[in-house]
Amino acid sequence: MPEPSNIPNCRGARKTAGARFCPARLAWMVFISLLLSACTAPDERVGHLRLINPEPQWHDDTLGLQTGIDFQPGPDIIEALNHGVTVHIRVVIHIRRPREVLIADERTRNHRFEIRYLPLIRHYELTDLKSGERRSFPRLSMVLEALAQPQWLDTRLTAEHKSSHDWRMRARVDIDRTRLPSPMRLPVWFESGWRLGDSWHHWRIDTMEPLAHG
Repeated sequence: MPEPSNIPNCRGARKTAGARFCPARLAWMVFISLLLSACTAPDERVGHLRLINPEPQWHDDTLGLQTGIDFQPGPDIIEALNHGVTVHIRVVIHIRRPREVLIADERTRNHRFEIRYLPLIRHYELTDLKSGERRSFPRLSMVLEALAQPQWLDTRLTAEHKSSHDWRMRARVDIDRTRLPSPMRLPVWFESGWRLGDSWHHWRIDTMEPLAHG
């Protein structure tokens, strides 16, 4: 005897061109498709975005994150760039005390980079929004090479703060889709080519020991 199906039964649905039409069945199939896509491993054909050897480092009395950015955009992002869309790369750094729930005990720093195409001179421009530094390159591959170079990102946590608290630090990189043009913001949430990003990297600041990655 066959097992009962979980798919909605549409006895009252109308027939169209010999096929049964059922909104509930269609909604169920869409839900299953979205669930499967969320559980599928990332496809390198859509690109990737991750930190390169991230490591907390002290410069004088200030803590920073030493890292490069490995960014390989897929066809969707490259096409958007070439049509004038600015792509925003965001490195997010959280520093907090363990077992604390007060918002005041967590510090968040966002270090942002912009990539845009300049059609008049046929160059790509890379801007560090923290420092204001702008660099122009004739090829996109040169922009990606520049991003991959190790750099120190300031967290503004000082040695004075470290001595009085047992802090934890985590960091990741992603594409800030909230800064895309308004007509693009909703559609890109469902496109894997724009959902690029790294999982969290964790450290204990007092010992600089890496914690579980994820």
